[in-house]
Amino acid sequence: MKPQKTVKSVAKTIKLDLSVSFEKEGDYFVAYCPALELSSYGKSEASAKKSFDEALEIFIEETVRKGTLLKILLELGWTLRQKPSVLYKPPTIKKPISSRPNSRTIRETVQFPSLA
Repeated sequence: MKPQKTVKSVAKTIKLDLSVSFEKEGDYFVAYCPALELSSYGKSEASAKKSFDEALEIFIEETVRKGTLLKILLELGWTLRQKPSVLYKPPTIKKPISSRPNSRTIRETVQFPSLA
């Protein structure tokens, strides 16, 4: 599955389609989003996803509150185009985790306030 990597600005919010990979490591499942370098884990894939969703929500809330989200995205290799419309593009991941055995990748769509 080739994940679509786009971020669209819609009515003062930004919608992100992120790739999140799940891999079993020992007794745990790890959820990892390379575009944000954000991960979490759980005893099952479902609990790893729930934990990741909570971590992602905290990441967005805190970076928006502190005014550092754009800076962090740029440091992670994201690019920003302002015209003709606002577009945030995540970095290209050289070796996707989904190419590893025992891993699975899903697309996670999230929204946060527009930064531009």
